[in-house]
Amino acid sequence: MTSRNLRLVPVLLAALLLPAAAAAQKTAFSIVTGGTGGVWYPLGGAIGSVVSRTVPNTDASSEATTAAIDNLKLLAAGKAGLAFAYDYHAIQASEGRIAALGKKQPVRIVMSFYEQPLHVVTKEGTGIKSVRDLKGRRVSVGAPNSGTEEQADYVLKALGIDWNKDLKREKLGASESVAALKDGKLDAFFWSGGLPTSAILDLASTPGLKMVLVPIAGEAAEAVQKANPSVFHRTKFPKGCYSGVDADVEGIAITAVLTAMESFPADKVEQIVAAIFANTTEISAVWKDAAKLTPEKSIQQIAPEALAVLHPGARKFFTAKGALK
Repeated sequence: MTSRNLRLVPVLLAALLLPAAAAAQKTAFSIVTGGTGGVWYPLGGAIGSVVSRTVPNTDASSEATTAAIDNLKLLAAGKAGLAFAYDYHAIQASEGRIAALGKKQPVRIVMSFYEQPLHVVTKEGTGIKSVRDLKGRRVSVGAPNSGTEEQADYVLKALGIDWNKDLKREKLGASESVAALKDGKLDAFFWSGGLPTSAILDLASTPGLKMVLVPIAGEAAEAVQKANPSVFHRTKFPKGCYSGVDADVEGIAITAVLTAMESFPADKVEQIVAAIFANTTEISAVWKDAAKLTPEKSIQQIAPEALAVLHPGARKFFTAKGALK
């Protein structure tokens, strides 16, 4: 081998090693969402597509799950990079108040998307007009380890209802609950989801069936809020949100957020949040209210207590945009 060829060896080695080095720097992760009949699943898919296309050296894919608590378990176990949950979950996880996580976990909020009302759904003819009327009925409280199940538990306990003794309890997701209600196998179901939820749109448009949203209002809402501080706020299902909802219906809600572990690189989080806000038109194809989401609104929807656990990368983004001081 000539001296010239010897000098080329390091150059060739460097050229061969560059692709491997670049691949090693790529960040690949999954976004854990919820059931296929809810809002989180298509929203997570749209976000994954935007992030993979626009954030350098990043590959994000979405995954269907049973939703919030399951998502947090996957996040804490390092099996997901981003997870949909609720703002109060980040507080509870950081304080060690989520039994399913086993210990304190540094879960951090990346951004919020929307207020998520707790639906209590039945159909005309059941005679169910309040949550207390659920006693003795066949009721789905949500899929196991989902946010719906957790919130249903909060509400029922606050109103003195034992779901093991007072209900014929089922554990179904939104699509399964809708099918069971249509078939007469359920009298009512809980669902925590954004407006509108596709599975409930389907139920509301079913010929020969009139869907009914059960209100959580007045004394009942006060009791639930008192028993669960920093979790629920008051809201209304607006007239026309679903077919047959002919007047506003009072209810309670939480705020849907995207979370990450504190260890997720701050610069990458900042890039991801920036990419989401830069592509809200594309994301609105699966969640129409994305077009109305601004950095200011995203911050305003988060409970004040939960802002203390905002991810550092997200804090940098929102501060630069003037949404945070």
